[in-house]
Amino acid sequence: MSVIAVGSAKASPGVTSLSVGLGLSWEATTGRRAVLVEADGDGGVLAARFGLALTPSLVELSGTARHELTINRLQANSQLLAGQLPALVAPGCGETAALVLGPMAGRLVHGLGRLDDIDAVVDVGRVRSHSPAAELVKYCDLLVLVARPRFDHLVPLVHQARRVVAHDIPTALVCVGDRPYPPTEMAKASHLDLLGVMAHEPRLVQALGGGLPANRRHRRLLLWRTLAELVHRIHYRLQTPTAGHAAA
Repeated sequence: MSVIAVGSAKASPGVTSLSVGLGLSWEATTGRRAVLVEADGDGGVLAARFGLALTPSLVELSGTARHELTINRLQANSQLLAGQLPALVAPGCGETAALVLGPMAGRLVHGLGRLDDIDAVVDVGRVRSHSPAAELVKYCDLLVLVARPRFDHLVPLVHQARRVVAHDIPTALVCVGDRPYPPTEMAKASHLDLLGVMAHEPRLVQALGGGLPANRRHRRLLLWRTLAELVHRIHYRLQTPTAGHAAA
């Protein structure tokens, strides 16, 4: 199994929407199953945004943390997002999420890594050294940093990119929108490979909530084409780990 962490250096650039989109597009693009794990220490939003229940969740999974993580335990504590994607949701309360994640983050990432036939997209929210999800970031196979191409996102992105690269965490960049700065300039300044650009659309959550279209013609719409291309590039990176970071 591969563990792909999706996070940001600054709050609210579109991490959750990208995580959901990658998860929904994963199997159709790679042929491998996916699970979405919400591991945001500031509290989860999947349940509220996509009409999921509050339970089962990470809280229930944490009750079995002393046991080995198996597909059955993962499925028993997941819910189907858009009727398609198994999602392990985090508590909406940040304090509760942090209390649950802190003790289990390391065991969770290592347990996910031992599951051979399914990949995990993990929404870690804002990436911080003291985050309860820090162990998930430290041991992931790829960290995807999400940023908007604005100056107020560039400065924390550069700082965070230096930190994760110094810790030898494979990292790449996805920009949400292409203005006012060119995404290529964001990548150049942060010394990260640019995986691609997601459109900043106000109805994105509504589109994702409908799930991956069954009709292949509808999958050629810009949103799903972009997500498929991002999945393809991430999967390629995971198959060629020697590519590593862009040269700093």
